[in-house]
Amino acid sequence: MSEERFATLETMVAYHEDTLQKLNEVVYKQQRVIDRLEERIDTIYDLLQSSDQGYVPGDPNE
Repeated sequence: MSEERFATLETMVAYHEDTLQKLNEVVYKQQRVIDRLEERIDTIYDLLQSSDQGYVPGDPNE
């Protein structure tokens, strides 16, 4: 393998590693947002269950 070809492959690998790291960060942040939203939904569902309205259609986990 030529030195130029090897350098090109190293550059490509470094670029893909950087891209993968950025994608992992985005996925991690999105999961944190999803987790917080699920907690909020559960809290709202519990508040509605305990309110005078009584009836809450469906289960938030469905």
